[in-house]
Amino acid sequence: MGLVQLPEFRMSSDEQIVPLRYEHLARMRMAEDSKEYMEYIPNYIDYIWDNSEDGWSWAGIGRGKVVTVFGIRHIWHGLAEMWMVPGEDLPKHAISLVRGARAVTDIALQDYGVRRLQICVKVENDSAFRFAKALHFEVESVMRKFGPEGADYCMMTRF
Repeated sequence: MGLVQLPEFRMSSDEQIVPLRYEHLARMRMAEDSKEYMEYIPNYIDYIWDNSEDGWSWAGIGRGKVVTVFGIRHIWHGLAEMWMVPGEDLPKHAISLVRGARAVTDIALQDYGVRRLQICVKVENDSAFRFAKALHFEVESVMRKFGPEGADYCMMTRF
């Protein structure tokens, strides 16, 4: 699908969104919600890397720390899925990263042939749900016992 050209958006001078590299995953201190997946998905960091898509995956950097990694993965023509792994410092940079992620989702839908963009959010993860809503995702359904830990997840979509 090629490299997505990030659009301009407002961030603080000590914040940036850069193309994802493996070292970002290794350096990031994951939020507690993210650490849970390490129990259920062997080699979780490698799993994230293997499922990221070159040119469509990014790291959010704040004050020199990796505060989140996120991306869009194409399933087939017109259908893509957004993913995100928050770091423990994400709340300190949430506004800028929401702006950046919103710009990325907007451009994917407008300029890159994505008709349906979806994201799966654990029902009990309020911060992930608020993040998805801030990116203009809407709940489509609840997927019971969907997650690797057996939890319910919301399928959220943007068109």
